[in-house]
Amino acid sequence: MVRAAAGLSAADQTWTAEDTWLLVVVGVSIAVVVLLISWARIHPFLALTVSALTVSLLAGESAQKAIVSFTTGLGRITGSVGVLIILGAVLGRILADSGGIEQVVGTLTRVVRPERLPWALTLVAALIGLPMFFEVGFVMLMPLVLQLARQTNYPVLRAGMPVVAGLATVHALVPPHPGPLIAIQAVHAPVGLTMLYGLLVAVPCAVVAGPLFTAYIWPRVPAHVPDSATAAFTTGPHGDGAAAHGSGHGRGHRHDSGSGSGSGSGADDAGAAAARRLPSLAVTVGTILLPIVLMTLKAVYDSMPKSRGTLYTVVEFLGTPMIALLVTVFVSLFTFGYSLGFSRRHVQASLAGSFAPVAGVIVIVGAGGGYSQALQDTGVDRAVTLAAGHLHISLLLLAWLIAALMRTIVGSGTIATITAAGIVGPLSHGLPPAEASLLALALGSGAAFAGHVNDAAFWMAKEYFGTTIGGTLRTWTVSHTLLSLTSLGCLLLLDIVV
Repeated sequence: MVRAAAGLSAADQTWTAEDTWLLVVVGVSIAVVVLLISWARIHPFLALTVSALTVSLLAGESAQKAIVSFTTGLGRITGSVGVLIILGAVLGRILADSGGIEQVVGTLTRVVRPERLPWALTLVAALIGLPMFFEVGFVMLMPLVLQLARQTNYPVLRAGMPVVAGLATVHALVPPHPGPLIAIQAVHAPVGLTMLYGLLVAVPCAVVAGPLFTAYIWPRVPAHVPDSATAAFTTGPHGDGAAAHGSGHGRGHRHDSGSGSGSGSGADDAGAAAARRLPSLAVTVGTILLPIVLMTLKAVYDSMPKSRGTLYTVVEFLGTPMIALLVTVFVSLFTFGYSLGFSRRHVQASLAGSFAPVAGVIVIVGAGGGYSQALQDTGVDRAVTLAAGHLHISLLLLAWLIAALMRTIVGSGTIATITAAGIVGPLSHGLPPAEASLLALALGSGAAFAGHVNDAAFWMAKEYFGTTIGGTLRTWTVSHTLLSLTSLGCLLLLDIVV
């Protein structure tokens, strides 16, 4: 069971005035982040940078030491997590530009009966969401949901809320999404085992927040497909493909790759557009799941008695998250690119367009690493450990509470995970791999709690679904709260078992 504190001698258990001051420092640093982001509207990178320096200086560190702490943490987290974020973004972009999303959604909606459609859409969203950031997956799938609602007279919330649940679940609990990766790095958890636990917990979470909650809420909240949305998403000669591409381009997540223009490059790309065909369902699903399979094989192999021979070396290498994603990206160049008739120019344009959307995420994650390092270097971990011990609260629940509090205040799940990981991470030294994995997932679970009006995606959902603010609170906010609480319950049960 994940315990409240570890590694403190009897002498260390005495509470001192310095411990009190360090807890005050933590509170001040969190207040700085909240005020700068929520009130002053300062970019999170700058807010986290100022907060990290505030921690070090208030704790009595020199200015030079404060700078070294921040830059060391920034470099460490950017080097380990940043490259995974980039590779995941590249894979998601190539998948979207190839029409793979339309293929998966179109196939399932054709073969699934209307009453089972929420279950199918939850599965589709979770699958598509594995290599994609939440916001990108949301923007890519919403045009298809709105077109489905318009053409078949299917209730928009009944189709849309399962998509929200599927995307949000994998975003909060399954690597290689930024939140779980940050948490894994902070608590020194094994990626493969965390992913296995995350997938296990994700199933009941997606079911509760998706089809079950949808069945209750959609008749009770008025919603409609906005006229502006239907005009934008249902025009064009290519049906679903044109709808999705129009949305992606309009929001800056996607260039006109569906039409082959990439950067307006003329006849060559026009020919590619004419030859364009969707990837098959088997190829699409296989490519999406390839990094998951490679990392899972490594996790399974690590848990079994083995001799360190050639097979071990190959599995260990391919199952490393960076290598698994890198291999999948190169595979996707063929499965989602060349094999579909796209030119090298088109594929290159798709690759180039994948980096800009994640630049902001990477700099925020890097600043979060600097903040975390500042907390560690000032000895905050000892004060938090003692406080948790006096509260008689498990480390897992403490992690969830801090992340949930930050999510509620700041609105960003990534910022919530970064802040909570910086506080809880130093307490995880010495935890067994299984307990560290559960602790990492608790951070992601808490960071999914109660998204509301301070979350940009909240307003996206309001516009897409045509709901009022109150209706969006009853749908979007409650769905995320159910996801967070359900995942917490599952993690507490797993904590007892492992």
